[in-house]
Amino acid sequence: MKIEKIEAIALSVKLPRDFRGSIYSVPQKNAVVTRIHTDEGLIGHCVNGEGEAAIQPQMVQIIDKEIAPLLIGQDPTRIEAHWDAIWRRATWRGGRDIRTAVRAVACVDSALWDILGKVANLPLYKLWGGARDRLPIIAIGGQYHDDYQPADYGREMEEFRELGLAGCKFKVGGKSPAEDYERTVAARKAGGEDFVLCVDANRGWSAQDAITFARLIEPLNIAWFEEPCLWHDDAAMMARVRKSIRMPVTAGQSEITCQGVRRLLDAGAVDYVNYDVSEGGGVTDWRRVAGLCAASGVRMAHHEEAQIASQLLSAVPHGTYAE
Repeated sequence: MKIEKIEAIALSVKLPRDFRGSIYSVPQKNAVVTRIHTDEGLIGHCVNGEGEAAIQPQMVQIIDKEIAPLLIGQDPTRIEAHWDAIWRRATWRGGRDIRTAVRAVACVDSALWDILGKVANLPLYKLWGGARDRLPIIAIGGQYHDDYQPADYGREMEEFRELGLAGCKFKVGGKSPAEDYERTVAARKAGGEDFVLCVDANRGWSAQDAITFARLIEPLNIAWFEEPCLWHDDAAMMARVRKSIRMPVTAGQSEITCQGVRRLLDAGAVDYVNYDVSEGGGVTDWRRVAGLCAASGVRMAHHEEAQIASQLLSAVPHGTYAE
Protein backbone atom coordinates (compact mmCIF):
# COMPACT_ATOMS: atom_id res chain seq x y z
CA MET A 1 0.00 0.00 0.00
CA LYS A 2 1.25 3.49 -0.93
CA ILE A 3 0.12 7.03 -0.21
CA GLU A 4 -1.24 8.69 -3.35
CA LYS A 5 -2.58 12.04 -2.17
CA ILE A 6 -2.97 14.15 0.99
CA GLU A 7 -5.77 16.70 1.38
CA ALA A 8 -5.99 19.37 4.08
CA ILE A 9 -9.11 21.52 4.37
CA ALA A 10 -9.50 24.43 6.80
CA LEU A 11 -12.93 24.98 8.38
CA SER A 12 -14.35 27.71 10.61
CA VAL A 13 -17.82 27.96 12.16
CA LYS A 14 -19.15 31.05 13.94
CA LEU A 15 -20.66 30.32 17.37
CA PRO A 16 -23.88 31.87 18.73
CA ARG A 17 -21.87 33.73 21.39
CA ASP A 18 -18.32 34.17 22.61
CA PHE A 19 -17.42 31.35 25.04
CA ARG A 20 -14.84 33.09 27.25
CA GLY A 21 -12.39 31.68 29.78
CA SER A 22 -10.02 33.54 32.04
CA ILE A 23 -7.59 34.63 29.33
CA TYR A 24 -9.14 33.60 26.02
CA SER A 25 -12.05 34.22 23.69
CA VAL A 26 -13.85 31.65 21.49
CA PRO A 27 -16.28 33.36 19.07
CA GLN A 28 -15.85 30.58 16.51
CA LYS A 29 -14.66 26.98 16.24
CA ASN A 30 -11.93 26.06 13.79
CA ALA A 31 -10.56 22.80 12.46
CA VAL A 32 -8.50 21.17 9.74
CA VAL A 33 -9.84 18.06 8.02
CA THR A 34 -7.02 15.83 6.79
CA ARG A 35 -7.50 12.96 4.33
CA ILE A 36 -4.71 10.63 3.24
CA HIS A 37 -5.61 8.63 0.11
CA THR A 38 -3.93 5.30 -0.67
CA ASP A 39 -3.59 3.28 -3.86
CA GLU A 40 -5.71 0.49 -2.31
CA GLY A 41 -8.68 2.75 -1.70
CA LEU A 42 -8.29 3.21 2.06
CA ILE A 43 -8.54 6.81 3.22
CA GLY A 44 -7.13 8.01 6.52
CA HIS A 45 -9.39 10.74 7.87
CA CYS A 46 -9.15 12.99 10.89
CA VAL A 47 -10.40 16.33 12.22
CA ASN A 48 -7.79 18.33 14.15
CA GLY A 49 -6.70 21.87 14.66
CA GLU A 50 -8.71 23.41 17.50
CA GLY A 51 -7.08 26.83 17.47
CA GLU A 52 -6.99 30.29 15.95
CA ALA A 53 -8.49 30.78 12.48
CA ALA A 54 -5.47 32.85 11.43
CA ILE A 55 -3.10 29.87 11.57
CA GLN A 56 -5.30 27.40 9.68
CA PRO A 57 -4.10 28.46 6.18
CA GLN A 58 -0.50 28.19 7.37
CA MET A 59 -1.13 24.66 8.64
CA VAL A 60 -2.66 23.69 5.30
CA GLN A 61 0.32 25.18 3.45
CA ILE A 62 2.83 23.25 5.57
CA ILE A 63 0.92 20.02 4.90
CA ASP A 64 0.59 20.69 1.17
CA LYS A 65 4.05 22.05 0.45
CA GLU A 66 6.34 20.34 2.96
CA ILE A 67 4.80 17.23 4.51
CA ALA A 68 2.88 15.73 1.57
CA PRO A 69 5.93 15.59 -0.75
CA LEU A 70 7.78 13.53 1.87
CA LEU A 71 4.97 10.97 2.14
CA ILE A 72 3.66 10.50 -1.39
CA GLY A 73 4.61 7.00 -2.53
CA GLN A 74 5.39 5.80 1.00
CA ASP A 75 3.85 2.94 3.00
CA PRO A 76 1.36 4.71 5.34
CA THR A 77 1.74 2.14 8.14
CA ARG A 78 5.37 3.09 8.92
CA ILE A 79 4.13 5.76 11.28
CA GLU A 80 7.13 6.17 13.58
CA ALA A 81 9.46 6.65 10.59
CA HIS A 82 7.08 9.14 9.03
CA TRP A 83 6.62 11.05 12.28
CA ASP A 84 10.36 11.54 12.63
CA ALA A 85 10.72 12.72 9.03
CA ILE A 86 7.80 15.16 9.03
CA TRP A 87 8.68 16.47 12.49
CA ARG A 88 12.15 17.39 11.29
CA ARG A 89 10.89 18.94 8.07
CA ALA A 90 8.10 20.97 9.64
CA THR A 91 9.58 22.07 12.96
CA TRP A 92 13.30 22.44 12.34
CA ARG A 93 12.97 25.49 10.09
CA GLY A 94 13.65 28.92 11.48
CA GLY A 95 11.44 31.97 11.06
CA ARG A 96 8.07 30.30 11.67
CA ASP A 97 5.65 29.81 14.51
CA ILE A 98 6.60 26.43 15.95
CA ARG A 99 3.09 25.79 17.26
CA THR A 100 1.64 26.05 13.76
CA ALA A 101 4.17 23.54 12.44
CA VAL A 102 3.51 21.11 15.30
CA ARG A 103 -0.23 21.25 14.64
CA ALA A 104 0.37 20.48 10.97
CA VAL A 105 2.36 17.39 11.99
CA ALA A 106 -0.49 16.37 14.30
CA CYS A 107 -3.03 16.50 11.47
CA VAL A 108 -1.09 14.12 9.26
CA ASP A 109 0.00 11.82 12.09
CA SER A 110 -3.60 11.37 13.26
CA ALA A 111 -4.81 10.52 9.75
CA LEU A 112 -2.00 7.95 9.36
CA TRP A 113 -3.22 6.19 12.50
CA ASP A 114 -6.74 6.11 11.04
CA ILE A 115 -5.33 4.17 8.08
CA LEU A 116 -3.56 1.70 10.35
CA GLY A 117 -6.78 1.06 12.27
CA LYS A 118 -8.54 0.33 8.98
CA VAL A 119 -5.73 -1.98 7.85
CA ALA A 120 -5.97 -3.90 11.13
CA ASN A 121 -9.78 -3.76 11.02
CA LEU A 122 -9.79 -2.63 14.66
CA PRO A 123 -11.04 0.48 16.43
CA LEU A 124 -7.97 2.40 17.48
CA TYR A 125 -8.66 2.08 21.21
CA LYS A 126 -8.27 -1.69 20.83
CA LEU A 127 -5.20 -1.37 18.64
CA TRP A 128 -3.64 0.82 21.35
CA GLY A 129 -4.46 -1.49 24.25
CA GLY A 130 -8.23 -1.62 24.80
CA ALA A 131 -8.27 -0.91 28.54
CA ARG A 132 -12.03 -0.16 28.49
CA ASP A 133 -14.86 0.29 26.02
CA ARG A 134 -16.75 3.08 27.83
CA LEU A 135 -15.76 6.51 29.15
CA PRO A 136 -17.67 9.06 31.22
CA ILE A 137 -18.25 12.34 29.39
CA ILE A 138 -17.79 15.76 31.00
CA ALA A 139 -18.87 19.05 29.44
CA ILE A 140 -16.69 22.13 29.21
CA GLY A 141 -18.83 24.80 30.83
CA GLY A 142 -18.99 27.76 33.13
CA GLN A 143 -17.58 30.08 30.47
CA TYR A 144 -17.92 33.71 31.47
CA HIS A 145 -21.11 35.44 30.39
CA ASP A 146 -21.62 39.13 31.18
CA ASP A 147 -25.30 38.66 31.98
CA TYR A 148 -24.93 35.59 34.22
CA GLN A 149 -25.33 35.45 37.98
CA PRO A 150 -24.17 32.39 40.00
CA ALA A 151 -27.66 30.87 39.72
CA ASP A 152 -27.38 30.92 35.90
CA TYR A 153 -24.26 28.74 36.11
CA GLY A 154 -26.21 26.40 38.34
CA ARG A 155 -28.90 26.05 35.69
CA GLU A 156 -26.18 25.23 33.17
CA MET A 157 -25.06 22.31 35.36
CA GLU A 158 -28.67 21.12 35.60
CA GLU A 159 -28.86 21.07 31.80
CA PHE A 160 -25.69 18.97 31.65
CA ARG A 161 -27.18 16.47 34.11
CA GLU A 162 -30.35 16.25 32.05
CA LEU A 163 -28.22 15.36 29.03
CA GLY A 164 -26.81 12.42 30.98
CA LEU A 165 -23.30 13.83 31.30
CA ALA A 166 -21.09 12.72 34.18
CA GLY A 167 -19.86 16.19 35.04
CA CYS A 168 -18.34 19.48 33.95
CA LYS A 169 -14.98 21.18 33.66
CA PHE A 170 -15.93 24.62 35.01
CA LYS A 171 -14.10 27.80 33.98
CA VAL A 172 -12.53 29.96 36.70
CA GLY A 173 -9.51 32.27 36.91
CA GLY A 174 -11.09 35.28 35.22
CA LYS A 175 -12.40 36.89 38.40
CA SER A 176 -11.17 37.16 41.97
CA PRO A 177 -10.90 33.93 43.98
CA ALA A 178 -13.92 35.01 46.06
CA GLU A 179 -16.10 35.73 43.02
CA ASP A 180 -15.18 32.49 41.29
CA TYR A 181 -15.83 30.65 44.55
CA GLU A 182 -19.45 31.83 44.49
CA ARG A 183 -19.85 30.64 40.90
CA THR A 184 -18.33 27.25 41.76
CA VAL A 185 -20.57 26.82 44.81
CA ALA A 186 -23.60 27.35 42.58
CA ALA A 187 -22.29 24.76 40.12
CA ARG A 188 -21.74 22.18 42.85
CA LYS A 189 -25.15 22.71 44.46
CA ALA A 190 -26.93 22.37 41.13
CA GLY A 191 -24.89 19.42 39.89
CA GLY A 192 -25.14 17.41 43.11
CA GLU A 193 -22.49 15.52 45.03
CA ASP A 194 -22.17 12.71 42.46
CA PHE A 195 -21.59 15.18 39.61
CA VAL A 196 -17.91 15.27 38.55
CA LEU A 197 -16.83 18.89 38.92
CA CYS A 198 -13.39 20.07 37.81
CA VAL A 199 -12.22 23.69 37.77
CA ASP A 200 -10.03 25.19 35.05
CA ALA A 201 -8.25 28.55 35.44
CA ASN A 202 -6.49 28.43 32.05
CA ARG A 203 -3.33 29.89 33.61
CA GLY A 204 -5.30 32.81 34.98
CA TRP A 205 -3.94 33.24 38.52
CA SER A 206 -0.77 33.79 40.50
CA ALA A 207 0.24 30.90 42.73
CA GLN A 208 -1.08 32.69 45.81
CA ASP A 209 -4.48 33.43 44.25
CA ALA A 210 -4.70 29.82 43.09
CA ILE A 211 -3.96 28.59 46.62
CA THR A 212 -6.53 30.99 48.07
CA PHE A 213 -9.20 29.76 45.65
CA ALA A 214 -8.34 26.09 46.21
CA ARG A 215 -8.69 26.45 49.96
CA LEU A 216 -12.08 28.15 49.53
CA ILE A 217 -13.44 25.33 47.34
CA GLU A 218 -11.84 22.49 49.32
CA PRO A 219 -15.20 21.33 50.83
CA LEU A 220 -16.80 21.11 47.36
CA ASN A 221 -15.26 17.76 46.30
CA ILE A 222 -13.48 19.07 43.21
CA ALA A 223 -12.03 16.36 40.95
CA TRP A 224 -9.10 18.48 39.77
CA PHE A 225 -7.77 22.04 39.51
CA GLU A 226 -6.58 22.61 35.95
CA GLU A 227 -3.86 25.06 34.84
CA PRO A 228 -4.06 27.19 38.00
CA CYS A 229 -1.01 29.39 37.36
CA LEU A 230 0.25 32.05 34.99
CA TRP A 231 2.23 30.71 32.03
CA HIS A 232 5.62 32.33 32.57
CA ASP A 233 6.67 30.09 35.48
CA ASP A 234 3.86 27.57 35.49
CA ALA A 235 5.76 24.39 36.40
CA ALA A 236 7.40 25.88 39.50
CA MET A 237 4.25 27.73 40.55
CA MET A 238 2.02 24.68 40.05
CA ALA A 239 4.39 22.57 42.13
CA ARG A 240 4.04 25.17 44.90
CA VAL A 241 0.24 25.12 44.57
CA ARG A 242 0.12 21.31 44.50
CA LYS A 243 2.09 21.08 47.75
CA SER A 244 -0.20 23.63 49.42
CA ILE A 245 -3.66 22.25 48.57
CA ARG A 246 -5.63 19.02 48.97
CA MET A 247 -6.94 18.48 45.43
CA PRO A 248 -5.23 17.14 42.30
CA VAL A 249 -3.61 19.52 39.81
CA THR A 250 -3.95 19.08 36.04
CA ALA A 251 -1.96 20.62 33.17
CA GLY A 252 -0.35 19.74 29.86
CA GLN A 253 -2.67 21.13 27.19
CA SER A 254 -0.35 24.09 26.65
CA GLU A 255 2.67 21.86 26.03
CA ILE A 256 3.57 20.95 22.45
CA THR A 257 6.08 18.12 22.99
CA CYS A 258 6.46 15.09 25.22
CA GLN A 259 9.60 16.78 26.58
CA GLY A 260 7.44 19.69 27.73
CA VAL A 261 5.26 17.27 29.67
CA ARG A 262 8.36 15.64 31.15
CA ARG A 263 9.25 19.10 32.54
CA LEU A 264 5.94 19.12 34.45
CA LEU A 265 6.53 15.60 35.76
CA ASP A 266 10.10 16.38 36.82
CA ALA A 267 8.86 19.47 38.69
CA GLY A 268 6.26 17.45 40.62
CA ALA A 269 3.66 19.87 39.28
CA VAL A 270 0.78 17.60 38.20
CA ASP A 271 -1.46 14.69 39.17
CA TYR A 272 -3.16 14.56 35.74
CA VAL A 273 -1.86 15.43 32.28
CA ASN A 274 -4.25 16.63 29.56
CA TYR A 275 -1.85 16.73 26.61
CA ASP A 276 -3.66 17.60 23.38
CA VAL A 277 -3.15 15.52 20.24
CA SER A 278 -3.87 18.49 17.96
CA GLU A 279 -1.70 21.02 19.79
CA GLY A 280 1.10 18.53 20.45
CA GLY A 281 2.78 16.22 17.97
CA GLY A 282 -0.24 14.06 17.20
CA VAL A 283 -1.27 10.61 18.38
CA THR A 284 2.31 9.33 18.22
CA ASP A 285 3.57 11.91 20.71
CA TRP A 286 0.48 11.60 22.95
CA ARG A 287 1.17 7.90 23.38
CA ARG A 288 4.74 8.70 24.44
CA VAL A 289 3.33 11.09 27.04
CA ALA A 290 0.91 8.40 28.26
CA GLY A 291 3.89 6.10 28.82
CA LEU A 292 5.78 8.77 30.77
CA CYS A 293 2.71 9.40 32.92
CA ALA A 294 2.07 5.71 33.57
CA ALA A 295 5.63 5.36 34.83
CA SER A 296 5.17 8.45 37.04
CA GLY A 297 1.82 7.48 38.57
CA VAL A 298 0.05 10.36 36.80
CA ARG A 299 -3.37 9.90 35.14
CA MET A 300 -4.23 10.96 31.59
CA ALA A 301 -6.88 13.38 30.42
CA HIS A 302 -7.19 15.19 27.08
CA HIS A 303 -8.03 18.77 26.17
CA GLU A 304 -11.23 18.63 24.11
CA GLU A 305 -11.03 16.85 20.69
CA ALA A 306 -13.30 14.01 21.84
CA GLN A 307 -13.24 12.40 18.38
CA ILE A 308 -9.62 11.43 19.05
CA ALA A 309 -9.49 11.59 22.84
CA SER A 310 -12.19 8.96 23.34
CA GLN A 311 -10.05 6.41 21.52
CA LEU A 312 -6.83 7.35 23.32
CA LEU A 313 -8.27 7.50 26.84
CA SER A 314 -10.13 4.20 26.38
CA ALA A 315 -6.89 2.54 25.35
CA VAL A 316 -4.94 3.10 28.58
CA PRO A 317 -5.80 2.07 32.15
CA HIS A 318 -4.94 5.53 33.51
CA GLY A 319 -7.34 7.42 31.18
CA THR A 320 -10.14 9.54 32.64
CA TYR A 321 -12.95 11.55 30.97
CA ALA A 322 -13.85 12.49 27.41
CA GLU A 323 -14.51 16.24 27.25
